[in-house]
Amino acid sequence: MTTIAADKRAALDRRIALTERAFPQRVAYLQHMIGVRLDPSDLDKPLSPQQLAQARPSNQDPRSIRALMVAREGWILRDILAHGVIDYQPVVAGTPVDVADHMQQWFEGGAADGFWISPDVNEDGIDAFVDGVVPLLQERGLFHHDYEGKTLRDHIGAPDQYGIDARV
Repeated sequence: MTTIAADKRAALDRRIALTERAFPQRVAYLQHMIGVRLDPSDLDKPLSPQQLAQARPSNQDPRSIRALMVAREGWILRDILAHGVIDYQPVVAGTPVDVADHMQQWFEGGAADGFWISPDVNEDGIDAFVDGVVPLLQERGLFHHDYEGKTLRDHIGAPDQYGIDARV
């Protein structure tokens, strides 16, 4: 999931505007993920040194490691949530370079052989991805410049199929 803007702050603010209504529930969930008491009225404060010292990632939730990492960077609680740390899919809120870097890291690390892109808002999020991220991926040799054929079958190298598939 992408939230793309000119800078990290603008991307986080955009994500906050889209998700802020759910913050009280998200704060409750985050406190279980990292094992410290969090107050929804403290959205504009970073976690205290005592909270950070007591915080531990959950053994049951692999997302908690990233949540704790973002909290330790000193972000306020509202911004920690805007980073998408409790979302079930990877979230990148930042510049086109941030998104391209994230995708490249996953691809080169063998964690992905393709991506399903879900922009925060279809209205302009798709354009932000296509106009900002795709050219970066092309420059890095990670995304094609042209299509090889005219159909999906051509692009993925699937053989022609006539009639009913015998496997069905």
